[in-house]
Amino acid sequence: MTSLPGINALVDVVLMDGEAYQSRVEDISGKRLTVAAPFGVSSVDVPKVGASMELAWVAGDRRQAVDVKLVELSREQPPRWSLEAVGSTRLQTRRNYVRGGGGEWVEVTLKGTTYQGKVIDLSEGGVRCRMLEDRFDRDDRVEIRVLLDETPITLSGTVLFVRRDPENATYDVIITYETSEGVGRAIRGYVLRREMEERRRNRESVANAG
Repeated sequence: MTSLPGINALVDVVLMDGEAYQSRVEDISGKRLTVAAPFGVSSVDVPKVGASMELAWVAGDRRQAVDVKLVELSREQPPRWSLEAVGSTRLQTRRNYVRGGGGEWVEVTLKGTTYQGKVIDLSEGGVRCRMLEDRFDRDDRVEIRVLLDETPITLSGTVLFVRRDPENATYDVIITYETSEGVGRAIRGYVLRREMEERRRNRESVANAG
C-alpha cells in the first residue's frame, strides 16, 4: 500500500462537486491528516463535518489519491481541516476526463427523431450509450438528453463511433461533445459521486462478509 503524503506535502482536495482546491499537509497522525483550509473555497461551499471527498497528490512521478472524510473544521487562524483517510491509496490515472456512471436513461435525437438508450459510461467530453435502433452513423450531429441526480443535461454532439452487435440486437454509440464549465462541473461531480458511492458499497460488502 502506498503511504499517505507527509507533512508539508502539497495536495489537492477534491470536493463532491468535482472541484479541486490546493492545500498543504500540516500534521498527520495515523490515518488522520490536518491540512490548511483549501485555497479558494468560499464560505458557502465549505462542506459539513462527515462529508466525503478525495485527497490527491504527486509522489515521485505518479499521482496518488485516497478517499477521505471531513472529521473536524478548526476555528483557529489560519483555519485547518482534519481529514480521515478511508480505504487504501490508489494510483490516479491521467485521463483527459474522468469516466464513470452507467445505467442512466439517455435520449438521442437525430434529425428530429428521438431514440432511447442507456448510458454505458460518460464524461464531460463524451458518452457511450447502448441503443436498440440502428439509426446512427459516424459524424451524425445529434442532441443528447440525460438525467443525472434528477438534473437534466442537454448537449449537442457528434457521433464518433458505432459498434453493431447483431447477436444481441444492440448498438453501442459513442458521442463526443464540448461542455460549458458549469455543465462540465456537473458531469464531473456526478461521476465522482458515483465512484465514491461504489467504493463505499464495496467496502461495506467486504466488512459484512467478514
